[in-house]
Amino acid sequence: MINVLHVSAECSPFVKVGGLADVIGSLPNEIKRLKNSDVRVVLPFYKSIPKKYQDKAEDLFNFNIDFDEGYVGVKTLKKGNILYYFIDSQYYFGSRDNIYNYGDEGKRYTYFQLAVLGMIERLDFLVNIIHVHDWHTAMIPLIIKKKYQDMKIKSVLSLHNLQYQGIFPLQDFQLFGINYDTRFEYDGHLNFLKAGIVSADIITTVSPNYAQEILTDYYGYGMQNLLKMRGSDVIGILNGIDYKEFSPEKDSFIQKKFSIDNYKEGKLENKKYLFKELKIDFDIDKPLISIISRLVNQKGIDLVQRVFEEMLGIDNFNFIILGSGEDVYEEYFKDLEMKFSNKVKTYIGYSNKLAHMIYASSDIFLMPSKFEPCGLGQIIALKYGTIPVVRETGGLVDTIEAYNEYEKKGNGFSFTNFNAHDMMHTIRYALQIYHNHPSDWDSLVKNAMSSDFSWNKSAKKYKEIYQELKQK
Repeated sequence: MINVLHVSAECSPFVKVGGLADVIGSLPNEIKRLKNSDVRVVLPFYKSIPKKYQDKAEDLFNFNIDFDEGYVGVKTLKKGNILYYFIDSQYYFGSRDNIYNYGDEGKRYTYFQLAVLGMIERLDFLVNIIHVHDWHTAMIPLIIKKKYQDMKIKSVLSLHNLQYQGIFPLQDFQLFGINYDTRFEYDGHLNFLKAGIVSADIITTVSPNYAQEILTDYYGYGMQNLLKMRGSDVIGILNGIDYKEFSPEKDSFIQKKFSIDNYKEGKLENKKYLFKELKIDFDIDKPLISIISRLVNQKGIDLVQRVFEEMLGIDNFNFIILGSGEDVYEEYFKDLEMKFSNKVKTYIGYSNKLAHMIYASSDIFLMPSKFEPCGLGQIIALKYGTIPVVRETGGLVDTIEAYNEYEKKGNGFSFTNFNAHDMMHTIRYALQIYHNHPSDWDSLVKNAMSSDFSWNKSAKKYKEIYQELKQK
């Protein structure tokens, strides 16, 4: 039996800001379904956790740590086949409406990591593997090596996005109650993620291609040489999605459920319903291109800005975007809707129901990312028969096979360079296939809907890593 504890700042359905939450909400369940493993999860007890879960969480125990807010409450909740632990601090987590961006993130997640290690000492659960995710938890492998060697716990660090590293004033290392160590210092600062990269027994990334990209200067964000030194300890494992949640045959959010056998009828009915719900008068016969994304530079929104006004004036398609982010991008899409009110709909914010409706209604899903460690949107789109147009980076390379018109192979379209006109030409190529070669488009959709990116494959790879670590 292998006992694994996942430590994360986010976990769906309790709290979600990005794709990290989706991974932690799905992966532990899949690993536990495999034989001879007990997998549990710990995360902060945020104020924003839905009340129905807060009410069900039971107090397990409490203790004190050497910190300015020393009280640590531990709550627990069983959901599905996973036991969840929550670190309860009214000051750091229970009194704040949002998850991040309070100016004291270093102290908050220092507290969280120390509290997790204190909890492990007191649990009736012998942890063999501690699996930490991103910078919020990346100091844990180092602290184990410095203060908790007797626990004999092996550590795995998963890098979901190397751009975010948890960089704070160097003197903040004293909050951990440890002496200065070069493993957590980078460029005169305390760097949580560097500590994890140097100290974790194994490092995983969320796609095989991203595992190679982060060894380069362009994608490495200063960590590339350290990652190269780790060599075979850096492993890329592609994320999956939960097909119980994302399946047009089972989706309770969409108007008409459909399968690969009746997708044309299903997508048409869902498109009509979407237009009605959003009170938009679009030509139902035009292909619908959609974006569901954070509106930030990483997602390639700059490329859209450069060419979409031109395209909407010439090309035969409708466009809908769901997302929020930087003001300059939000304003751009609002202005785009005003200029092309008969072809563009902008929804600033996020709605899970609306996202499902858009996936089910769209014909093309645009994801022109500057970098994308894995990406989930393109994988979800495939299942709904919505053809991705992506830039060839990170996990987009591992999931989207570019259409080959001669061999009739592929499940999407892609372009190599981070260039607006390359993106435009690729979209126009996709539209040309859609309008002029319906049988080819039909093959594309069926290839897309047949693609399998379930968590089961990934879970088996993680289980193998855990078993090898435990035996060392």
